[in-house]
Amino acid sequence: MRHAHGSWAAYATSDADMGIGMTLKIVSGRWSIEEHFHDVKEVLGAGQQQVRNLDSNIGCWNLCGWLYAMVELECWDAPAEQLVDRDDRPWDNPGRRPSHADRRRRIARDMLRDALWADLASGPDHPKIRLRFEHLLALAS
Repeated sequence: MRHAHGSWAAYATSDADMGIGMTLKIVSGRWSIEEHFHDVKEVLGAGQQQVRNLDSNIGCWNLCGWLYAMVELECWDAPAEQLVDRDDRPWDNPGRRPSHADRRRRIARDMLRDALWADLASGPDHPKIRLRFEHLLALAS
């Protein structure tokens, strides 16, 4: 199979009766699983938790999987322009599809914006603004 950018990939099957379309469908399904595990491990940090027993480890993996699913569900219908803000990454391809990290950043921005507007609704209250600013700094580090 030849990709759009010129490289190619060879896919083989041991089932001689399987057609090309079915082979590509299976490869596509497998690739989506690989992308999912990459995101869960790299973006959410699954497997990096330091827990003491097997049940806790299973619980951490389940929590990371559910968190991944909830982020994807929250951003399911959002247009790509709303999910991606690459102003801080001018080298990045602007046409690239939104990553899971882009979706998580969008949710964090929305939550922070809602919290700041709720604090400012009754007028400027400097201790509340200072507290939110400290929370913002904690998120950034």
